[in-house]
Amino acid sequence: MPSYLPFTVKTLTAAQRARIVRRREHQSSTMSNAQLDERLLGDLQRAVNTQMNGIVGALEMIRQNDLAPDQREMIHLAQSSADSLLMNIEQLLESNSDLGIGEGFNSTHHALTDIRMLFINTNPETRAHVERELKQRGARIDCFDIPKTALAALENAAIAGDPYRIALLDQKIPGMDGETLGTAIGNSPLYRDTLVVLISSEHSRDDADRLAQAGFSAWLPKPLQQTMLLNTLSMLCSCIAKKDAPRFVCAGVRVNAEHIISDSSHAFAHCRVLAVDDNPVNLQIAEHMLARFGCQVDTASDGQQALRLVNEQHYDLILMDCQMPQMDGYHTTALLRAAETDGSHMPIIGWSSGINRSERDTCLAIGMDDFIFKPIRMRPLNDMLTRWLKPVANDKVLMPQDDELDATQEMFGDDFAELVDLFLTDSPKRFVLLHEAILAKDALTVAKFAHVLCGSTASIGATTLASLCRELEIRAKNNMLDDAPSRLTAIELEYVRIDNKLRSMLSHTTPDIESPPDLHDKH
Repeated sequence: MPSYLPFTVKTLTAAQRARIVRRREHQSSTMSNAQLDERLLGDLQRAVNTQMNGIVGALEMIRQNDLAPDQREMIHLAQSSADSLLMNIEQLLESNSDLGIGEGFNSTHHALTDIRMLFINTNPETRAHVERELKQRGARIDCFDIPKTALAALENAAIAGDPYRIALLDQKIPGMDGETLGTAIGNSPLYRDTLVVLISSEHSRDDADRLAQAGFSAWLPKPLQQTMLLNTLSMLCSCIAKKDAPRFVCAGVRVNAEHIISDSSHAFAHCRVLAVDDNPVNLQIAEHMLARFGCQVDTASDGQQALRLVNEQHYDLILMDCQMPQMDGYHTTALLRAAETDGSHMPIIGWSSGINRSERDTCLAIGMDDFIFKPIRMRPLNDMLTRWLKPVANDKVLMPQDDELDATQEMFGDDFAELVDLFLTDSPKRFVLLHEAILAKDALTVAKFAHVLCGSTASIGATTLASLCRELEIRAKNNMLDDAPSRLTAIELEYVRIDNKLRSMLSHTTPDIESPPDLHDKH
């Protein structure tokens, strides 16, 4: 019978068939081992982070007490060691799933290949050294000594469709410090594909929290160490390849010795919070920390228990663990959102060990309002509570009035007056539109104009004003406009301060700028 196949079927010998079977078994075994290794690494990181969450949380609570100087120093040392251990484990597990000896350089070399980077530093020797090391590992790096030429290159690259993916900024650069420049880059939609890394002298933990909120992806201390630089860049490049948002990396941070909640210990005494986690250590730490802020705290060890408690009791906020057996935080959140009636919305904050870099995005997509990493810290917890709960009025708690207007003026020179004129002319119009949107309860429009104001105020150096606008934008995106009028009032008061300061700065160099109409006249 003739064959209709376009090739000849060859009969295999018994030995050939045996070799094929062995090869397939080996491939199947290799695949299973790789999957098993990945699962074991994930379980290892989760186990380490869970135990470290208890250690770090306990240290945070002890630090709030009155301690002798030597005791406080020992607490600082323990916290620094915990931070270093977490970062080292994280980088180890992130950089290379194959933990074979001698693979570190090859892994870093591969991760940096063809990644476009920008480096601003005034020291020619430092620029040459960093450029040489990164080019050897396949990176495309351009070095600059002044921000003006670097910004021009950054803009041209973004417009050309080949953006710089990582910008390394030294803190001490002429005309504008690296933090101000990095904040401006992070707030510009044109540079949304660029991760910003700050290189400067030692910071406190409060500085690190501020940098993370400002949009930086990493902070590295001086003197810049090659291993630390390469490990950090390798992690960021890995996130770029996976299209994941990187978790903020802060190497060598010192712990601030001051108490951070002395004026906020009863700020949320009227609020009831539900903490959900399957680990009793995590629940105990969360309960104690929330109680330090005055919160009334209930706990649930699984999703089913959380659903029962929510059905019996009103909560102002839920702290929801993402990874739990049976019913995880995602499933629990979906059920809670489905049960909400029109107009009701309970803030749900995801918290996790951060094993998956895109976990924050997953939380927001599933219906959560915010995300906080484990091990949980007092400062990020305070910031999160302030974003989503109304604190009790306290005359001692004042909005810090820090800004970078002087640095912006130094950077723009003679063009600063034109920038100020544009800012003071355009902003009042935005406030009028923002007020109208709030009256109309149009959350989408409120978020839009708050975003625009956040960008313009950050660009001119009004950092506190930008922060207030960003918080309003976040709440509007989550359709939470109950406190929008009071937030707008706070924004307008801070704007008046910025307006007066800008006019004072220009009063001796430029003609008087026509005062804008009173913001409240439009209301």
